[in-house]
Parts: sequence; C-alpha cells; structure tokens
Amino acid sequence: MLTGDLGNRIVLMQSIWQKHLIICLSLGLLAIPVYFLDKASVEGGGGTWITLDFQGLIFWTYVTLLVIQVVISSLAVLSFPNAGALHIHFWSMVLSVMLLVTGFLVYGKLLRAQSISTR
Repeated sequence: MLTGDLGNRIVLMQSIWQKHLIICLSLGLLAIPVYFLDKASVEGGGGTWITLDFQGLIFWTYVTLLVIQVVISSLAVLSFPNAGALHIHFWSMVLSVMLLVTGFLVYGKLLRAQSISTR
C-alpha cells in the first residue's frame, strides 16, 4: 500500500477525477431535457411571411458548449489537481462560453468576407 505524499496525491487525483466524471455526466444528461426544450420551442413557430428552420439550434449549441467545457475542464484537472472540481468547472464553463461566442463571431466575419470577395 502506498504511504506518504505519493499515496495522498493518488487518492486526491482519484477523488477529483471521480468528481469531474460525475459533473461531466450530469451535464451530459442535461442534454436530454435541452433536446426536448429545443424541439418544443420550434414547434408551430413558422410564420407566413418568412419561414426559418431553427430546429436543433439550442441543442447543438449546448452540445458544442459541453464538448468545449469537457475538454477545457479535463485539461484543468490535469494541470491543477489541487483546485476544487467546482471551481475548475465554473471557470472552464466561463472560458467555454467565451470561446463559443468568439467562434461564432469569427465564423460570421469569415462568411461575410467570403460573400464580399465573391461579388
């Protein structure tokens, strides 16, 4: 059996990875009600003037945010094993939202630049 500082580190790492896994699985299971929320929000919403299909917008945005958050929080757990799991997930969620918004903005600017260049 491991004793001393090395044993404490292994126990700490197992504990934080277990908490990390529970948090990630909980956020993943939250995708089920988000899917039904997305499905219910676009039902019967089509107008007569213009019809836009927003089906899947909320769900796929959430899934993209979740994937970014899981990657960032996993890297943070590896880098900062002494930090609390909730602190890691909170700050990785903030960073994930910032990255997602930045990605949408950059994608929009690229589409605009492409449409201007093809004129």
